[in-house]
Amino acid sequence: MEFSQQAVRQVVAQDVVTDAQGQPTLRRGVAKERRIAIEDAQMRHGRKSRSQRIDGYKRHVLHDLDTDLVRAVGVTAANAPEATVTRDLDADLAAQQVVRGELHLDRSYLTSHWVQERSPESAIYCKAWPVRNRCGFPKTAFALDWEQQTITCPHQSVIPFRLGQAVHFPEENCAVCPLQARCTTSAHGRRVTIHRDERRLAELRERQATPLGRAKLRERVPVEHTLAHVGHRQGRRARYRGVRKDLFDLRRCAVVHNLHVIARSPAYAQAA
Repeated sequence: MEFSQQAVRQVVAQDVVTDAQGQPTLRRGVAKERRIAIEDAQMRHGRKSRSQRIDGYKRHVLHDLDTDLVRAVGVTAANAPEATVTRDLDADLAAQQVVRGELHLDRSYLTSHWVQERSPESAIYCKAWPVRNRCGFPKTAFALDWEQQTITCPHQSVIPFRLGQAVHFPEENCAVCPLQARCTTSAHGRRVTIHRDERRLAELRERQATPLGRAKLRERVPVEHTLAHVGHRQGRRARYRGVRKDLFDLRRCAVVHNLHVIARSPAYAQAA
């Protein structure tokens, strides 16, 4: 197999550095946009979580809960945020002349334009990130004032916050607080991270705490089944090189899935 000199230089530059004495050494850490395959320039490293890594590409499937059909699919590099694919999916929807109603999303799509630019009539259903706290009061015990942009701790200490940043309560206040033992073990005071979509996540947590909210979340189960069926047909490994050809392959698998759905439908059975 022949490789271009540009590909070879790219691989060498991202993995090898030259020290002060001019000796080549392996780079510490991972280069940004690191090329992971000499045969495919578009494959990338990505992560689903801190412990689960993805190599290559991600597939995205838009499932119609009313008809069980796959309306659109997308392929992105593994390091691309999931929310970046939604505009491409919109192009497929526009060709079908269908309108999005309720959105039952995975959490990783909450930053997409579907959510950020949605109309007031478009409802979002998504399981919010769980609130975990090993040292004491959970984040939900802190009151957030969205008008004043302040956060109040259980002992009524108030400080300002900014979305997407961590809030550090003054250590001198925490040191004399009677609730310190129940709140934090840190000598530097309590720290609370405010997500950039914290207000929306708070609404989702409040909704999923109700029986109706939990029932709406269960409506997304067929989506997971569709992802499993499409993944089974396409396989775990990319068949081709590059996003364009792998997107074609994913569309092929989605069409096969839709044909199976139509064949199982009562209307098709009556016509047959």
